[in-house]
Amino acid sequence: MNKFISAILLLLTFSGAVAQQPSAYALVGLPCPDINFNEVSFYSKKKVSVADFKGQWLILDFWNRHCGTCIGKMPATDSLQQKFPEQVKVLLVGYTGSQYTHRPDNSIRTFYKDLRKRLHIDLPIAYDSVAFHRLAIGACPYIIVVDPKGIVRGVTTRIESRDMTVFLAGRQPVLEKATNKKGI
Repeated sequence: MNKFISAILLLLTFSGAVAQQPSAYALVGLPCPDINFNEVSFYSKKKVSVADFKGQWLILDFWNRHCGTCIGKMPATDSLQQKFPEQVKVLLVGYTGSQYTHRPDNSIRTFYKDLRKRLHIDLPIAYDSVAFHRLAIGACPYIIVVDPKGIVRGVTTRIESRDMTVFLAGRQPVLEKATNKKGI
């Protein structure tokens, strides 16, 4: 009986330790995978990582140039950044490859510059297909909300001002869940 109890205690201790480890994917309640973005535009730094944003809320907004919904919500996302400039940072993450031909799509850079002017938005962007593949992101929009401690608080298809207000009040808003290619 003592061996059985010891085994259970050991198992519980081990599972608790595993639950605190970062996942390869963005999972609500776990630390966000530390992703390095090596090509950032319209921001004070050209290279950043998720860890650089600790101490403030981070919204990683993954999109591609063929996602009309992503483009259509950019002005609202820009407004969200403007409403909470000290507490929240938004980083768009643009897909630079092609899931169909595996050729680089450099035109997203020009496309986003044009969007910034046309939509009057001022959001920084990281151009990074590696992050899409690492997190198994397929359909967009795909938004990861990370709290000031680096914990994922939401994986969703949309984030609005009222949702951020709830987060900032220390509560969890009801968000539409986004899933990656692995169904997670």
